[in-house]
Amino acid sequence: MNTLSNQNNMYLKHILLGWLLIPLAVVGQESYSMSLQQAQDYAAQHSYVVRTASYDAEAASRGVKETITIGLPQVNGSIDYNNYIDIPTQVAPADAFGFPDYLVEFLGGVSAETGVPLDAPQTDPNAISEFQFGAKQTMTAGVSVSQLIFDGSYFVGLKAAKTYAEVMQGNVARTQRDVKAAVAEAYHMVLIARENVSILEESRGVLETTRKETAAMVQQGFLEQQDLDQIDLSLSDLANRINHAQQQQTIAMDLLKFQMGMPMNNSLEVTDTVDGLMAEGAEALLQTAYSFQSSIDYRVLDTQIRLMDLNVKNEKAKSLPSIGGFYNYQRNAQRDEFNFFDSDGKWYPIQLWGVQLKMPIFTSLRGVHRVAKAKVEAERARMNMEQAQQGANLEYLNAKNDYSLALATLDNRQQSLSLADRIYKTTQTKYAQGVSSSFELAQAHSQLISAQGNYISSMLEVLNAKTRLGKSLNQYE
Repeated sequence: MNTLSNQNNMYLKHILLGWLLIPLAVVGQESYSMSLQQAQDYAAQHSYVVRTASYDAEAASRGVKETITIGLPQVNGSIDYNNYIDIPTQVAPADAFGFPDYLVEFLGGVSAETGVPLDAPQTDPNAISEFQFGAKQTMTAGVSVSQLIFDGSYFVGLKAAKTYAEVMQGNVARTQRDVKAAVAEAYHMVLIARENVSILEESRGVLETTRKETAAMVQQGFLEQQDLDQIDLSLSDLANRINHAQQQQTIAMDLLKFQMGMPMNNSLEVTDTVDGLMAEGAEALLQTAYSFQSSIDYRVLDTQIRLMDLNVKNEKAKSLPSIGGFYNYQRNAQRDEFNFFDSDGKWYPIQLWGVQLKMPIFTSLRGVHRVAKAKVEAERARMNMEQAQQGANLEYLNAKNDYSLALATLDNRQQSLSLADRIYKTTQTKYAQGVSSSFELAQAHSQLISAQGNYISSMLEVLNAKTRLGKSLNQYE
């Protein structure tokens, strides 16, 4: 009895713990219902690659502001404290501070005339005197101000920094375009996987009805057990297909969330349908005019060319002189003890200002080679533009042909699906009448499943080909 009571208590504890953990499991979870356009807009703000590109653009923008500050006044303060363990010693000839020669001669003459002896030590020209000047402790506090007056590299560099920021901002737009295309393909996979599961479930329902009818006929002796086993085998294979399709649907949904930058524990429901997306203007898309000059790729590459041209100007500007002004103010104190903060201590001022001119005179032709190198890089940027234009044109032509081919293939496989469905229904009727065997019914069902799979694959090919064509026509920018 006690054992049963303990088991009930443990059971109640598990239930209570489960209820307590439920809120913890759903903390941070959010539910979304999104169309394809909404999913793309979400990804344009939250995708990991877009956020990384945005950080790069922000860093480039900060770099522009940093470059601007180089041309603004620079103010620095300093405090130096020195405590001499040994005060520096200076040396000088022993008679360095004696009377000059003309004065010695004069005094010698006076001594000879007056008879008063001149009491002066004998000089030694080889003797050395040692002296220690200064206080044991010193402190200097000051402020310095500098201002760039003219520097050709600074002005060109400022333009280059702004141009580089434009490149980074363009990369954000280009990344958003690529992410939208990737989200579209992931969204298509979710829809196709869902459609595949729905078709297979519907097929299983039809086959289960056939099994019930077959089982009844086996009991009545009109059919053999082998006929029922054949249908059971088809149902088992169909169940495996459904499980696999459901797993693919889960994987496709996780991939969509990842492409969007959405946390995996969030709930996402797609609201668009395959038929709805396929019905959106196929003919109009095929007739849309192509223009590389209106694409984000062209704008980014054009900005990169301008950046390379500025690099050439920058290398040329390095041969120009640079001019800067400065002002320094210091106060110095010398003490035998550390009493620098006493109000009665004396501080000695030091002030100066000036202008500094720097001009390269001879650099062993290094500047010439740098200019030549910058010109080569600028020409390479122009070649990259030409290559990108040809590549984009080829990509557009391939995308257009792929879309046309995908539409034609879809139409063909739709006819094949209709034919396979008609064959299966006919075989099913014959089977019910005892004219057709269970093997023929299973074969017809297998053909129908295969045709359905081919048709679904064709729908995915159409949607993805449409996405690639739309991307090459700049519809995601």
